[in-house]
Amino acid sequence: MNRIRWSQEESDLLKKVYKYKTANQLAEIFPQYTNTQILRRAKKLGLKKDPLVAKESREQNKIIQRQDLWTDEELKILSSVYPYEGAYGVQGKLEKERSIQSIISQANKYKICRIKKDLFWKQNSIEINDGDIFSVKFIYKGQ
Repeated sequence: MNRIRWSQEESDLLKKVYKYKTANQLAEIFPQYTNTQILRRAKKLGLKKDPLVAKESREQNKIIQRQDLWTDEELKILSSVYPYEGAYGVQGKLEKERSIQSIISQANKYKICRIKKDLFWKQNSIEINDGDIFSVKFIYKGQ
């Protein structure tokens, strides 16, 4: 990632508006910088927000973060699919893109475990061939 240096004009503008603008408003004023870059620059310049504006910024950030929460429908898919098909099965069934790590984290959070299949094989059938060569074929099926 390329670093973008703050110009003197940008720093001056930040000094003028930082106190009264929320994080979203600052992102519109400085679209070339991330919220973290804006925050770091403000901290370096010793800038502080008005308390009411700071509270509004925190509320906006909570709403943004909540968009990452899992919906009831996603949790239903997780609980019904994960035990049998694992994280990759869940990922294939979800409409919204979720990472494998996110799916596993949610499964762990809600204590949803994979159902382990029995590692034993059970005899399914025996076929006997009475032709020229006598052979016996045992067919096993995994559980």
